[in-house]
Amino acid sequence: MNLGPLPQVIYAAAKRETSANSPRVLLMFSALMIMMSTVGHGNSFVRVAVLIVAGLATGVALLHPMAVREGVGKRRAEWALVISLVEGGLILTGGTLAQAFANLGSPLWLVVMVAYVTLGLAAAVLIFRKLPHMRWVFALFLLVHTAMAVALLRSSPAHIDTQVYLHDGAVALFHGHNPYGMTVPNIYTPHQATLFYGPGVVVNGRVNAGFPYLPVPLFAATPGILLGDVRYSQLIAMVVTAVVLRRLASDRIGRAAAVLGVASLTAMPMLTGGWTEATSVALLACLVLALQRCRPVFVAVLLGLLLASKQYFVVVIPLFWLIRGWLTRRVLLIGLGLAAAIILPFFLVDPGTFWKAITSSQVGPLRADSISLLVSSVNTYSWPPPWTYGLLPLLGAAITAIALTLRAPRTPSAFVAAAGLTLLVAILLSRQAFMNYYFLVSGAFLIAAISWPTQQALAPPEQESKDPVLYT
Repeated sequence: MNLGPLPQVIYAAAKRETSANSPRVLLMFSALMIMMSTVGHGNSFVRVAVLIVAGLATGVALLHPMAVREGVGKRRAEWALVISLVEGGLILTGGTLAQAFANLGSPLWLVVMVAYVTLGLAAAVLIFRKLPHMRWVFALFLLVHTAMAVALLRSSPAHIDTQVYLHDGAVALFHGHNPYGMTVPNIYTPHQATLFYGPGVVVNGRVNAGFPYLPVPLFAATPGILLGDVRYSQLIAMVVTAVVLRRLASDRIGRAAAVLGVASLTAMPMLTGGWTEATSVALLACLVLALQRCRPVFVAVLLGLLLASKQYFVVVIPLFWLIRGWLTRRVLLIGLGLAAAIILPFFLVDPGTFWKAITSSQVGPLRADSISLLVSSVNTYSWPPPWTYGLLPLLGAAITAIALTLRAPRTPSAFVAAAGLTLLVAILLSRQAFMNYYFLVSGAFLIAAISWPTQQALAPPEQESKDPVLYT
């Protein structure tokens, strides 16, 4: 299927992207700051401040990339960041996965965790770099990770409504029922239900809200349902992300960071919770790969799936201007048509019910535990007033998207970084903002950092071999 010739602007954009100084160090710094601020617990103001710093760093990376000068110091900073991300992610992920085989802190748990971390470092080409045919180690790492994750999921049932929505929604779809008009059992205490859903939503032990996401997560949950646990679908999405990140990488730093697709600081909480953002990150990664490889058919399909996966992707539509050289009229029409074909059947069955279901999270209660600038301000200063809650995220995201559309580089890597920054602003100004929301943002920054070509990526192998490693 030929969707038409791609304009020459593609090649000019790729040339500009490669010749410019790479802001990868700032993008990796932002990803690290977001992961550190959203995993675990801590002072909400401090965590929000860290998120703002991450946003400012990304803004500099996109609006003034030449501020990041090439040199030995920048290269060392990139290595320090990627080693911190990989080591920290592998230790946390390995420690969690090892609990499927032994009690936390036991000798066996320690052995399993160390073995996992060692294999992960080898897959990242940070140790045993001189062994021949190292590519198979990355595949072996993904295979071992998948097997351990399956063992963990089988022994650790989730207690979260996301899994209930995905499971019951897919079952409703299998039986020909409208998932947006369904009710699901309430798994929380009455006090928790009031905090999570607001008054009057839970009636007789059932949550009257309908499936809260767009249709793509519902379809993506199907493999997990067939395998016995909807979380298997998110595991598949993470493995796909890691494989695509490896394909996007253009040097050893990028190849090392590819293991973060399955073993980032926040990967295991996301997996055990069954949140759907892993699917969105996989779609973003695949879209960037399709754009860079100039595959218009895949670009159109992935664009449609992305728009039909999460409500808040509507705020990144202005950023399509950054990749307009790749989006011929036919590609854009097919992508938008696919998104409409996925969404409209569910909308037309019952427009009111569909709209209520997908907007319920935006009109629900102000979650006091949100990692949000809006919520922190309301909790501390009782400001701004409630009528602004729905307006602020859209307004902030619109201003950010327009500014980036006018000034950011017009390349796939810049597009995904700009999408992450626009979503970060929207989430910071939202009434509900948690780790799963920021997982998508950090994932977008990692994709941009790994896929952004650098001068070092063009260096001959003998020069690249001088980069630092943990062990040789």
